[in-house]
Amino acid sequence: MSATHYTTISLKPENAKALQLYKTGGKTWDDVVREFMDHVPPEEFLKWAAEELKRPGIPLSEFKRRHRLK
Repeated sequence: MSATHYTTISLKPENAKALQLYKTGGKTWDDVVREFMDHVPPEEFLKWAAEELKRPGIPLSEFKRRHRLK
């Protein structure tokens, strides 16, 4: 049996407090994040991101800053 590895993510206190509302019924933080990701499949997110990049006047660097992408 292999060990499960976890990672840590940083949140602003107000976001952590708001996210706490979704952690119900014995859900783990992993469960909560997975539910959000399941709600917006990667294909849908990537389609949205591609459309955002097509909008005039938004340089890639600004898009990355707005959406906290590296």
